[in-house]
Amino acid sequence: MTAEPYEPVIARTPDQIVESLNGDRSPRNIRACLPPADRGHFDKDYRQAMAKATEELDLSPVNDLLAHWCHIARMKATGEYEEVMEQAARVQEQIESGEYVQGRPLREVLAERAAALGVKLDL
Repeated sequence: MTAEPYEPVIARTPDQIVESLNGDRSPRNIRACLPPADRGHFDKDYRQAMAKATEELDLSPVNDLLAHWCHIARMKATGEYEEVMEQAARVQEQIESGEYVQGRPLREVLAERAAALGVKLDL
């Protein structure tokens, strides 16, 4: 007989998730703020970053990963992630059809959004 790990289901509003992430950026809290479908990806990435940090004696990969996943959790909670992905799909279709796509460089937009959220990105 095998048992699945128990994870209590706590329904939180997007505002509660954002507030939680503002106050606690620990791996455990970031993981709890992610939708269940993303937690396996987080676990895999976190384990890889920890292994790299152990090998190189450098926590930078772990800190970078936590900043990334904190940003993803916040965007998914507020619905911004879906908006960004939909916009990206529209732009990709325009590019593939040969249309001119006017806009700002992606790095600039991401840096601006990250700064607004208080997240440091190395682009």
